[in-house]
Amino acid sequence: MGGALGLFSPVIVFFVLGASALAAQRPGVISGTVKDENGARVPNVEVAVPKAGVVVHTDSLGKFIVTRLAPGLFDISFRRLSYTPMMLSLQVTSNDTTDVDVTLTIAADQLQTVVVQGKQDRKRQIQGFEERRKLGMGHFITRSEIEQRNPLVLSEMARVIPGVQLTPTNIMGRMTLRFSRRADCPPAYFLDGLYVPNFNIDDVPARDVEAVELYAGFAGLPPEFMKQMGQLTCGAVVIWTRIPGTGT
Repeated sequence: MGGALGLFSPVIVFFVLGASALAAQRPGVISGTVKDENGARVPNVEVAVPKAGVVVHTDSLGKFIVTRLAPGLFDISFRRLSYTPMMLSLQVTSNDTTDVDVTLTIAADQLQTVVVQGKQDRKRQIQGFEERRKLGMGHFITRSEIEQRNPLVLSEMARVIPGVQLTPTNIMGRMTLRFSRRADCPPAYFLDGLYVPNFNIDDVPARDVEAVELYAGFAGLPPEFMKQMGQLTCGAVVIWTRIPGTGT
């Protein structure tokens, strides 16, 4: 009996070690809730895990869950129109759930007064857009041009603009925009006139955009944008959104 036990014990040890190694490789989960600065839950926030190629959205209660993640460190981005994007680094543990609470800050300017006179007058008033367009110092995209082309993403509208370079990202076919004169650095982004960091042209759905201004460098950049950022040597992209509920 003792000899038989000695013969099969290595096999038992082998199976135990194999089971332990398998358990160590089990995927983990990240879940959480996204709220605004006032504690209200924010729905429809894009939650992206680029390393895993995963994109999900928060539900009506601001909750999200990302499953089947290999153990390790992941960068996770949180983006939604009118909020400042956020990036977090989270450690995923094998066969465990990592919970996180995220607070997004409002990025867009608050309109003091909105006068509604009719359907066509319900568009966001774009201060100075037409004046800057007439000067011709940058490149401009209007709502009528967007409706005519009906793009899937906003970067499609920038393909025909001279000096624009578009590079694919690993998130749902989106593009990264650079200007050829400074392809080594990203342009600054302004949303409804307010500077927003860590932004990208395809972070705003094309259907929500009223107009776009693109400036390849410091020359010709309107002073109202220079005041916020100083010398914008890498260029600037100014996106004006539509008032919610007024687009098609």
